[in-house]
Amino acid sequence: MAPINRRELIAGAVALLSESHLPSVFAATQQKGMDGGKPASVNLPQKPKDFLGSTFSQDVLSKSLASVSSWHPYPKADDRAAWQSLPKDVSEGIVKRAEAVLGTEWVSLSATVFLDFKRNGNRSRYEALNFGRRGRLSNLVLAECVEGKGRFLDEIANGVWLICEETFWGVPAHLGLQKAGSGLPDVAEPVVDLFAAQTSATLSWTYYFVGAQLEQVSPLITKRIQLEAKRRILTPAFERDDFWWMWKGDAGTGFRLNNWNPWINSNVLLTNLLLEPDSQRRVKAIAKVCKSVDAFLDDYSNDAACEEGPGYWGESAAAYFDVCSLLMSSVAGTENVLANPFVRKMMHYIQDVHIADHFSVNYGDASARAGTPGELAYIIGSATGDKALQDFGAFYMPAPNADAAGGRRGGGAQGSLTYRSLLSIFDMDKVRNAEKADALERDSWYPALCLMTARAKAGTTDGFYLAVQAAHNQRSHGHNDSGSFIVFCDGSPVFIDAGTQQYTAQTFSADRYKIWYMQSAYHNLPTVGGVMQTTGDPKYRASDVKYFNDDGHAGMTMDLATAYPAEAGITHWTRTISLDRKSGSIVLNEDFQLQRKVPVVLSFITPRVPGLGAQGSVVLSAADKSSHDVTLKYDAAVATATVEKIEVKDEGMRRTWGGDLYRILLTSTASIDGGKWTIEVV
Repeated sequence: MAPINRRELIAGAVALLSESHLPSVFAATQQKGMDGGKPASVNLPQKPKDFLGSTFSQDVLSKSLASVSSWHPYPKADDRAAWQSLPKDVSEGIVKRAEAVLGTEWVSLSATVFLDFKRNGNRSRYEALNFGRRGRLSNLVLAECVEGKGRFLDEIANGVWLICEETFWGVPAHLGLQKAGSGLPDVAEPVVDLFAAQTSATLSWTYYFVGAQLEQVSPLITKRIQLEAKRRILTPAFERDDFWWMWKGDAGTGFRLNNWNPWINSNVLLTNLLLEPDSQRRVKAIAKVCKSVDAFLDDYSNDAACEEGPGYWGESAAAYFDVCSLLMSSVAGTENVLANPFVRKMMHYIQDVHIADHFSVNYGDASARAGTPGELAYIIGSATGDKALQDFGAFYMPAPNADAAGGRRGGGAQGSLTYRSLLSIFDMDKVRNAEKADALERDSWYPALCLMTARAKAGTTDGFYLAVQAAHNQRSHGHNDSGSFIVFCDGSPVFIDAGTQQYTAQTFSADRYKIWYMQSAYHNLPTVGGVMQTTGDPKYRASDVKYFNDDGHAGMTMDLATAYPAEAGITHWTRTISLDRKSGSIVLNEDFQLQRKVPVVLSFITPRVPGLGAQGSVVLSAADKSSHDVTLKYDAAVATATVEKIEVKDEGMRRTWGGDLYRILLTSTASIDGGKWTIEVV
């Protein structure tokens, strides 16, 4: 079989597809909204069943899968012409980063640092060291490919040997996968987590790119890579079926496969493609990957939205893209699976939830400012024939030699050995010279997740932007936030979803919802008699959701009662929120009936410093005067406004929002058993 060139394959795929992108507004027909907005009605593409398993069946793989020796997705280090053709600034940046670590010590990964997670819940100290090792190795390998003089080979050998000496390639927080549980890893039971699989992929690329050169240092280095990858990843992933990330959970539990599935499977697939010498076992292993990833697609939201939020899109939908791309690259004569309308919509989602600059519509554990994946959006848009996504990606392409995230998956062209980052290295000039356009679509609607976005006018960040989601609270990485909303003005945040902080042992424990930013009282939602929303069952979500949209209005109406436990005593709570494009305002109506008289509180979370204005108003001043000040107006006869400062110590959350946060509380002036409140944001 002739070698398969990935770049030629992508070019061919694009030629097969039209450049028109998916419509940004798609929904089942909804009833007319309470404020006069018109329903939107667009058909949803059907989710394919057994898609990869039927396309890349064992029979097809047996006949058409490229062998280990014939699959050449990228030029190896000895292809000097290819590596010397890279843009000068890209090459220089790669070499400069590698030079910076020459002669410095590799970090130690001690048992006591590994035990941090069990002893005090800290997972960040070990992970930083672990990811740093892998990022350093990646930079060294890329630098050797660029320079080709052998200057970095000894340090590459050091990195490979140290990583192969690690007892566990994953992280302490994931040791629940082993029978011995949390603590130190059991060398007798290799388990496959996110970062063990990604480490295997990094070493597989190292073997592929500079394996011949490492043979000159010692032939035992490449043999060690093969041995460790087989022992830690290839064998357990092939022989075991009991890793939770492989298959669906029990019916009725609400458990759904999440980003772990395609993220791990993409790296298991790559390791098989590059390192598995047994052709029959390789075929069976890849067929198993296809079956597992089909299970992920079965569980994916029926509207093609990422239920984990845009911060996880790069590890869920985009990892599914990685799997498809690797299969198409290594299996000759198969259909272009990336042309499937549902798959294309999965990819387009990241453009629909873009607000402004690097802000996205976040919910759950996703950050609002996780970073717009410019090069990744460009690559995926090119491969799927989504011209708008491609232009969006080119618009947010990182500056030359921008730092990439150490050893995590990332998408950075300069700092990691991943399939997608390698693509962006070789396509750098093409991206720089591509057409560029920001993604500022007027509306989008995802009916399964009950997620809507709307801005005052397409193509500009001027004016108000509204996003609302009413998904169930049991979703992966979810918070208790069904029916909450986000408001921006002139591209600047007004009312927000705070997101999440650095993960600790508590983040995914039984005490998860004791963390403040997981709770509905710290989202833009009501608290009734001191009772907040709850989780534990998919039934806890807003119900009777209706979406409306036209040139004048866009919004949603829903019943929030079903997102709260019985002790809240809510008979009904009809929330209607809409963007009024004509008046340039956002209107929130709360129509509720309770079983008993209790205090009612509405929370509004903001990074702006609120000031109590005239009676019935709260003024939110913009720190950046390119954005307008905003006023929250309410009926002072039924509610009283107070402001609480939320001191934010987490560095990531502070970077996202620029400092501390504030909670505006509109509290009923007396205990009540019902009401009709109208709040305006102007």
